[in-house]
Amino acid sequence: MYPTRTYMNELLTRMDHVFERMRLISRTRSLKREEMEEIDHHLTEIMRILNRYN
Repeated sequence: MYPTRTYMNELLTRMDHVFERMRLISRTRSLKREEMEEIDHHLTEIMRILNRYN
């Protein structure tokens, strides 16, 4: 099991990778509506969890 800080850094790195992939894809092609809705769903779930700490 990762120490907490290492795990947090891993999550942030992955989130950064997602952000960069979305930027690249938005410049080179478009996603299908269903794909965008699926991504939106997952992002909404992530935000719901993060908002617990406000």
